Formats: sequence, C-alpha cells, structure tokens
Amino acid sequence: MRVLILRHGYYPADPRVRREVSALVERGHAVDLVCLRDEGQAARERVAGADVTRLPVRHRRRGPLRYLWEYGAFGVGAAAVTTWRARRRIYDLVQVNTMPDALVFAAIAQRLRGVPVLLDLHELMPELYASKFGVSMDHPLPRFLAGVERWAVRFADACLAVSEPCLERYVDRGSDPEKFTVVMNTADPGLFARPVGASSPVQHGSAAVGDSRSSLRGGPAMGRIVSHGTLVHRYGFDIIIEALSGLPGVELDIVGDGEERSALQRLARRLGVADRVNFSGRIALSEVPALLSQADIGVVANRSDQFTDLVVPTKLMEYVALGVPAVVARTPAVEAYFDDRAVAFFTPGDVQDLRRRMAELLACPRCRRDMVAHADATFGARYAGGASADAYIGVVERLGSARGDLSRTQG
Repeated sequence: MRVLILRHGYYPADPRVRREVSALVERGHAVDLVCLRDEGQAARERVAGADVTRLPVRHRRRGPLRYLWEYGAFGVGAAAVTTWRARRRIYDLVQVNTMPDALVFAAIAQRLRGVPVLLDLHELMPELYASKFGVSMDHPLPRFLAGVERWAVRFADACLAVSEPCLERYVDRGSDPEKFTVVMNTADPGLFARPVGASSPVQHGSAAVGDSRSSLRGGPAMGRIVSHGTLVHRYGFDIIIEALSGLPGVELDIVGDGEERSALQRLARRLGVADRVNFSGRIALSEVPALLSQADIGVVANRSDQFTDLVVPTKLMEYVALGVPAVVARTPAVEAYFDDRAVAFFTPGDVQDLRRRMAELLACPRCRRDMVAHADATFGARYAGGASADAYIGVVERLGSARGDLSRTQG
C-alpha cells in the first residue's frame, strides 16, 4: 500500500504520527507525509521511513486570527499537494491527522478518485478552543467548530478517536459511532521502555530511603518530581510549583516549553523555590524517557474544564510505561482508565491536596512500588506494547484492501 498522511504539525517531533509511520513501514507500506516546516528543517527529505514534504508554514500559539491564518495557509497548501498528486500518483489511502478538523477536506481530489480517507482526531477541537479562549460551549466559536467536526466525520470513510470519552462526545454531537475505532495515544514502546530487569525507578529509592542523587544546589536530593508537556495554563504547572513550596528538599523538573514559561519562572522565584525547579525547555523526544526515569514521582496537574475532563494525558501513559508512579488530577477521562490503586488522585486545582499526595508517596517507597505494579497489571496489561499499533494497522489495511478490491474490479 501507499499511504498519504496530512498533518498540521512537525515531523518527526509528533509522537502519534511517528508511531503511525513506524507501524506502517514495519508492515511494508510506503508513506508520504505533508506537514509543517520548522526552522532548520528541509523542505523535502526521507525521515524514519516516510517521504516528507514540508510546507513553509510554522506554528505559533497566538490569538484566533493567527490560528485562522495558519490553518488556512496549511490547508490550502496541503490541498494543492494532494490535488497535484491525484493526477500522477495513486494512493491506497489518505490519512488526515487533526487539528484542524477541516483539514480533512484537503483530501477532496483524492476522495473523488475513489481513494478512502481516514480521519485521525487527535483532540476535541470545540472543547479545546472553549478552554483556550475562556468561553462556554454555547459560544458561537465552539458551536461552529462542532459543526465542522460533524461534517469532517461525515466526509471521512473511517475515523480514529484517542479514547472512549472522546468517542462518546463525538457521538453525542451526532457522529456515526460505526465509523470510529479507538486507538489510544499510548507511550511509544520503542522509546518509553524500562531497562531489562527494572520494575520501576522507585527501586533506586529516594532520600527517604537513603538516596544520594545530587540536587540542583549540589547537595543530596530529598526526592525528585517531574512533569512534562506544553507549558500552558490548563495543564497546571503553576499548581505543582505552589505545592512544591511546602515540601522542603524536594526538587522538580519541568520538561517542555510554552507561553507560560516566563510566568512559571517568576512564580518559582516569588515562592523561593527557584533553586529547586529545573526548566529543561524543549528537548528531543528521544531524550525525554531518560530524564523522566530519574524521577520518584510524575505529576499530571491538569485543571478541570470542558476540555481536560475528557483527556487521558499522554504523559500519564508515559509514566506508566516507564514505571514512574503518578499523582494525577481526578478527571472523568482518567477515572475511565485508572483506579485509586494505579495512580494517586488529587482534587484538580487543589494545591494542598496535591502537596499531601506527593508527600505521602515520597515518604513511602512500598506505596510507590505497589502503585507501579497495579498500573502494570491493569492499564499496562491492556495497552502496553503494540496494542495501539495493531488496532491502527487493522483500520488502515481494511480501508486499503477495500480500495484495492475496487481497483481490481474496475480493471
């Protein structure tokens, strides 16, 4: 099969797309990819098994007009590429990875030639923009985006959802559940794997059991906490810093970058914990697992809103894969996959509750070991390894086979 993937994002930095490309290549399929072009990246090259075409558009986290321009410019460019290739190159499948949902219509020329279209919905776009711009779901913007979502699903031959809660929301808005397959956005098993014979980082202990790792100040660390991802308000990195201020000797690694970084650094200085908070910035995905594995605890401090209540955070699944016990904001989507023995829940936005839960885990190595073992036996047993890749390949090959059968019949 030959598959064309459209993604308004950077490659190979996008973890989900990289896993999908890897799964396709391992099965012997050819992959063409059209994506954004970041600074220093080539317009055309072969990366990780895919022939990549990068359009001269860069992502910026700014206001609605910037997003509108950016999505429009990339959509027009992607449509031009797919239309041109419809004249000279035959694909078995076009896959469109959102956001934006409207990007799926860039595949119309291929669709008209009988090529099936797979829509991979990474996010709930109406909820995300309601959260980002502080409006209710009754506001015209989310309502408009919900309409675009429905039309995008109707246009596609099949769709992927990243979790059951997301699928339920698509169906609630009128989409056909028969079109969907859930493919969890789990940790990449090729990257987020524990060393052979290691059950979890907690076997190395913390200062509570005699750990002697160096702290940011050069002395012994009393415990190390990590949280990673895009530094925006809804992900609650400020809540973690505030909770840290009541845990003397405990240190925090914040891995990632985003619009809130400067504000978070100011907060750390104001609370007197700047010497215990390390901002690693944006680092290569291949370097992330080793950094996370050094921590005693991973923290997911998402605030509760219309978007985050429906998100199963990828970083939580990465902590589980690495055997790092996690303290997690209690939201409906997380509770759909994890119980109180697999993670340590705290009330979203509650600094005192987060501080208490972190202190309890840092003081109890046995609790951390038990938590990791239970997460492995429940979530890990169901979703570890190649389960998500198998589900994804099943959908792709079913659609591609239908295209091949049609071509042979017409021939």
